Amino acid sequence: MYSRLVLTLLFAFFSSIFQVVAAATQETEASIATFISPTGAGNLTYALIAAKNGDVRMHLSAPATYQWVGVGTGSEMDGSVMFILYENADKLNATLSTRLSDGHNEPSYSKNVECELEATEGHNSIVQKDNSRYYSVNIYCRNLTAHGKGDGKLDFSNTKQPFVYAWGPADGALLSASKSASIKRHVAYGNFWIDLTKAASPNLESNITLTGNSLLITQNAGSDGQAESDGDKVGPAHAAIMLAAFVVIFPLGAVLLRFLESVKTHSIVQTIGLLATVFGVGVGLYLSRMYNHSKNVSSGHQVFGLILLILLLVQWAIGFHHHLRFRKYKRSTLYGRLHLYAGPTIVLGGIINGFTGFNFSREPHNNVYYGAVVAVVLVIVLSSLVWKRWSKNKQPKHNRIMEDDEQNHDAFRMNVVRGSGEVR
Repeated sequence: MYSRLVLTLLFAFFSSIFQVVAAATQETEASIATFISPTGAGNLTYALIAAKNGDVRMHLSAPATYQWVGVGTGSEMDGSVMFILYENADKLNATLSTRLSDGHNEPSYSKNVECELEATEGHNSIVQKDNSRYYSVNIYCRNLTAHGKGDGKLDFSNTKQPFVYAWGPADGALLSASKSASIKRHVAYGNFWIDLTKAASPNLESNITLTGNSLLITQNAGSDGQAESDGDKVGPAHAAIMLAAFVVIFPLGAVLLRFLESVKTHSIVQTIGLLATVFGVGVGLYLSRMYNHSKNVSSGHQVFGLILLILLLVQWAIGFHHHLRFRKYKRSTLYGRLHLYAGPTIVLGGIINGFTGFNFSREPHNNVYYGAVVAVVLVIVLSSLVWKRWSKNKQPKHNRIMEDDEQNHDAFRMNVVRGSGEVR
C-alpha cells in the first residue's frame, strides 16, 4: 500500500515536470519566426524573436557570393529599416550596416538604429558551408520599434508584418568595414511576412537562441511568391549613350566631312551626337539620384561631364555661326578656326571622362573593354583621315583643291563643294 502510494506520487511528480518542459519547449519553438528563400546560390534565411519592449534578436544568413544581402521591415523600401551585410576587408567577417530608406534609392546608414552583431558559435560573420562561403550572423537590436515609417514600423500585434529582402550582384566583394559603404542596386528582391504575435519572447536574455533546428524550416512566416529579378539598367544605358556619342557619332561626323565634303551632312551627324549627349547627361543625372555617393553631383566625373555638355553647346553654336558668316562673306573666319580645334579637344575630353565614369561607378574592370573600343575607333578614324590625305596628294597638281585661306577662302573645308565653289 505504501509503495503504491510512493509510486503514484513519483509518477505524478515526473508527469508534471514533463508537462512543464513540454510546454516550455512549445513556447520556445513558437516564439521563433523563420523565413527561408532560395537565391540561386543557396538559401537566404532570416529568423526573428521580439520582446515587448521593442528589442529584437535576429539571424541572417545568405551566400557570400553576392556583394551584399539584406532584409528590411515593411512592404517596400520607402520607410523601411534595413539590415545589410557585406564582406569586410579581412574576408573573414561581415560588416553590418543598419540603414533607413526614404524612397526607391540606395538606403542611408543610420547610427540611431542600435544594432550589433552577437558572437555566437557557428554564426560568426563568414562561415564555410557545403563548400560555399556564407554570411551567417546573429544580430541584437534595441528599441527597434522606434524606427521606420508606415508598415516599415514593427507592430507586434500584426499577424502578417511585411518584410522585404534582396541581394546584390555577384561581381566582386565589397571588402569594406565602413557602415556607409556604397552598394550597387539589387539583382533580385522579394517580400515576405512574419506573424509577430508568435515571434515574441518575454525576455530576450533567456536561453532562446537562433540556432539549430529553428533555422531549418520556415515557421510563423510566409511569402506570396519568389524573388523577382532586377538589376541596374539605367547605369548601362547612360554608359552606352555617352560612348555612342563621343566614340562613334562625333568621330563619324568628322570623317564624313572629309570624305563627303558636305557641311550639311557634318552638321546633321554632329547635331545627332549633341542630342544624344544631352539625353545621356539627363540619364546620368537621373542615375545620380539613386546612389548616396553621386546624389550631390559633386564628383569630378559629374562636374567635368556637365562642363563638356556646355562646351558642346557652345561648339555647335560656333560652327553654325561660322557657316552663316562664310555664306555671307565667302571667306574663312576665326570662328571656323576655333571650331576646328575645339571639336577634337572636347571629344577627347569626353572619351577620357568615360574612363573616370567606370571608376566612379565602382566598375573599373569595364575600362578594359571601353579602352579596346576606343583604340579600334581611333585606329579607324586616323587611318581614314591619313588615307584621304594620301589619296589627295597623289592626284595631279592641277586637279587638287587647295584648302588654305588664300585660294579657297575656306581653310577647313566646311562649306565648299569640290570644284564648284558652291555652298552646301
